[in-house]
Amino acid sequence: METSSRRSGSDGITTIRTLDLDHEQLLMINGAPGTRVRVLYGTMWLTQTGVAQDAFVGSGGEVEVRGPGKVVVEGIGAARVQLAVPGRRRGTLARALARLVWRLRGAGGRRVGAMAPALRVVASQR
Repeated sequence: METSSRRSGSDGITTIRTLDLDHEQLLMINGAPGTRVRVLYGTMWLTQTGVAQDAFVGSGGEVEVRGPGKVVVEGIGAARVQLAVPGRRRGTLARALARLVWRLRGAGGRRVGAMAPALRVVASQR
């Protein structure tokens, strides 16, 4: 079984994937700081690039990926794991530009309509 969902919060969008692993089945992912691997049931073994200590985690436990690099997860027996991968946060400049456009439109300023696409391009590049 594999399911996917997205959750939006103040710190960006988090993608959540739920995966079933058979005994000794490997899952290899490109780790990103802040990614969390949670065991919903069963047991997993997890190792990550640059971290000397491997983790053996049982049902209800969670490991946070510490940095970029390869992460290997293995089911010790049947296991269900959940990956929570944080999305990129909107930068401070992007938030400030979005607020400015919102305020100018709210003030009845129709001139900002022509500027809005350019402001969105600048905001998306951050």
